[in-house]
Amino acid sequence: MNAQKTATFWDVELLRDTGTDFLCAVGTTQVWVPLTEIRYGTELTTIGDHGRLIVSRWFARTVGLR
Repeated sequence: MNAQKTATFWDVELLRDTGTDFLCAVGTTQVWVPLTEIRYGTELTTIGDHGRLIVSRWFARTVGLR
């Protein structure tokens, strides 16, 4: 994994799972994250999980997380 091309967020909550996207609470922001943007090392798998979310840096900027 190339850390320069990813963004890591801690204590993220997985709110919803559509099968193709996760609705995640990142701090006070809720954002839909396509499964294709989720990177290795992410700890969210089941609704209600809290943990690390790793996405591409490009995606984080695009949705206003960075």
